[in-house]
Amino acid sequence: MARRLRGLKIAGQVVLGLGLGLVIAELGFSWRDDGAFPHANFYVADAELGVRLAPGSTMRFQLRKNPLTTIHVNARGYRGGEWAAPADGEVIVVGDSQVFGLGVEDDATFSAGLARHAGRPVINGGVPTYGPMEYMAVARELLAERRAKTVVVVLNFVNDPFELGRPNRERHAVWDGWAVRRETAPAEVTQFPGRHWLYSRSHAVFAVRRWLHARGGAPAPDGAELDDPLDFGTPSEGGWRDLVVTTKQAHEEVAGEQEKVASALADSQVRLARVDAEIAKKRVELDQLVSRETNFRFASWEHAIARGQPGDIVEDTRSESSRSVELTAVMIREAARKRQEALDDILRAEQRAGEHAASDLVTAEKNLAAERQQLRGRIAAGPTLSSRPPSQFREYLRDFKSMCEQQGAELVVVALPIDVQVDRGEWAKYGVTEGPDMSDSLVLIDDLVADARDLGLRALDATLALRAAEPGAFLDHDIHMTAKGHAALAEALAGALAAPVPAPLRLPDPGLPAGMTFVPPDSEWHSRDSILLLDGRRFGCHAMVVRGWLRVQCSIQMARGPLRGVEVRAGGTPATMAMHAADSLSLVAPLRVGEPISARFYWEKVAADFELSWARDSNGEQQFKAEMIERPGVEPPGGGPSAAVEGLCKCRQDTGFSNVCIYPFDESGELKKARGMPDCRNACTELWGDSRLAEACTRTFPDDCVSRLACVQNDPLFAPVCPEGQVHAFASNACFPVCDPVRTCAAGNCVPWQNGSVCL
Repeated sequence: MARRLRGLKIAGQVVLGLGLGLVIAELGFSWRDDGAFPHANFYVADAELGVRLAPGSTMRFQLRKNPLTTIHVNARGYRGGEWAAPADGEVIVVGDSQVFGLGVEDDATFSAGLARHAGRPVINGGVPTYGPMEYMAVARELLAERRAKTVVVVLNFVNDPFELGRPNRERHAVWDGWAVRRETAPAEVTQFPGRHWLYSRSHAVFAVRRWLHARGGAPAPDGAELDDPLDFGTPSEGGWRDLVVTTKQAHEEVAGEQEKVASALADSQVRLARVDAEIAKKRVELDQLVSRETNFRFASWEHAIARGQPGDIVEDTRSESSRSVELTAVMIREAARKRQEALDDILRAEQRAGEHAASDLVTAEKNLAAERQQLRGRIAAGPTLSSRPPSQFREYLRDFKSMCEQQGAELVVVALPIDVQVDRGEWAKYGVTEGPDMSDSLVLIDDLVADARDLGLRALDATLALRAAEPGAFLDHDIHMTAKGHAALAEALAGALAAPVPAPLRLPDPGLPAGMTFVPPDSEWHSRDSILLLDGRRFGCHAMVVRGWLRVQCSIQMARGPLRGVEVRAGGTPATMAMHAADSLSLVAPLRVGEPISARFYWEKVAADFELSWARDSNGEQQFKAEMIERPGVEPPGGGPSAAVEGLCKCRQDTGFSNVCIYPFDESGELKKARGMPDCRNACTELWGDSRLAEACTRTFPDDCVSRLACVQNDPLFAPVCPEGQVHAFASNACFPVCDPVRTCAAGNCVPWQNGSVCL
């Protein structure tokens, strides 16, 4: 019995000693840690959100040598003191640990600072471990309770880009009050009295677990160094490499889409060339059929005129002495009318006989012409290709905005960068001497802010505000903001909330409004559809009309000295084109019934005005009248063709031979009698387009003369890509800035265009 009592006494002493030792150890470790833990330890599991904060919790928090702070969780399970009753102007802020404020006191979070700066009540709805899906869920829950008018969502680029499609319940689990990644959580635990306190509150147990982890910790993936915690990711979290890769992938996708558009464009261009050739072939076949079937029943000269083209006139280098009188605009139109009458007779005869040779040719030509127009408008009428990819948050923001609007609240977006995105010097605190340049990844923040503003949301890129607070905006060896960083963000956010709400920038619809057409391509100007409007051979000029477009071309062949320029004086539109080349002057403009057009063409010693006016004929119908009027004594403008236009001239010479013979004039303006042969050479007398586009088109098509010429001629199939915020408009290949009442024009006026507005 005595032995038994002695044994019990010894056992009791051992237990007492162990207990006393454990208490001393606990007090020692708690004293060493100053009662603080480097992680939050008050989580409870939640089926929807993965975790919540245990209401009424308090803990001391300290990470490494950063300031010691105290965290309070109110009765609703959110940071800070108890909430007052809902009030007017209340702001709800949702986010993760950055919004929660790990590392700063309750009253030093940017939510608390925002309340002071903005003079509005602010609810801090941030919870560590949460991601974008939980932000929206918290906002929905709190809006239903409090009916706030403003919700601020803070998208943290440390991990939110990777958590967008993954709910927190798939990423985190609660293990004895700690929130751990699912892949590191135990499958099951053994429960016993006091377990929760030991594993969540005991500093001694925490120290032992940390020691065991350090001894048997798993190596970093892919051989990464452990002293660089941002150098690798886990299945539930991402690092800086993921951001850079995401950026490159997004821009590779845009480049891929641009390549697809370019490929489709090339296919359209090839098909367009084939269509033009097929149309020419069908027209020859149709002309042959008309000639054969009518047995030349109208005069042969009329038939020649009907098939004649203005090119037969304007490219004749001896037009002064040998021009055919029959080939005039009036006679071409009259002969074409007779030709059409003959064709109609053939079609009626075929219909009676059950034949269809001519009708098949007519139908084929019409179908090909329709396809040509469709090809030319395909790119312009198609979707506008942005020069930036949409952010991965675009649809998320759209849904979040819709939810807030249903609750009568405004959504405000804050893009929060990683510390090393703000300042490359932050790498040093992680022991990384030469950290990567994160400037590439900032484009993701730009894309997010741009998408938010496109949706009509206030958006704040916090990068500049935090950069201004450096050094000291972030904790040591951690991504979270210091009190200084929170204060800088609070001030910037208060300013963003005070600014007016931007309306979504409305991009004009692609294509053209009803009644407007693209300028005819070069091939159409010398087709049988064109009408010679003016033969100003005294000046070496001619004017023609095709499909509602006017073209005036003056060449050097009959000029009095070098060409000096052309200027539009009246009737110009954004689609009006003028070009001054060494061998030619040109004007191309859309015709608008009743509106006159005036342009002045300059030579070295003379100027002439092209005037197009409108008048009513005997039947009361509007008809236009064109003339060239000499303006003696007018000084020509200085300067000559630009280098880009000279390059276009060389392109025109290389892609289409144009022989020119220059005839001298005497001082009275009369052609001198030729002594010997005139000066004949290859020239670019048929060059036309918009001189203002020459440089942009040269940059876009540096090695492709055909495409470059089509570009300056406002061919929509060859339009250069516009910078972000600009679009093509007015049947022009020029780029026009998009504008609205908030985004005003730096120059010019904001004018309506296709359900939007552009600067003109």
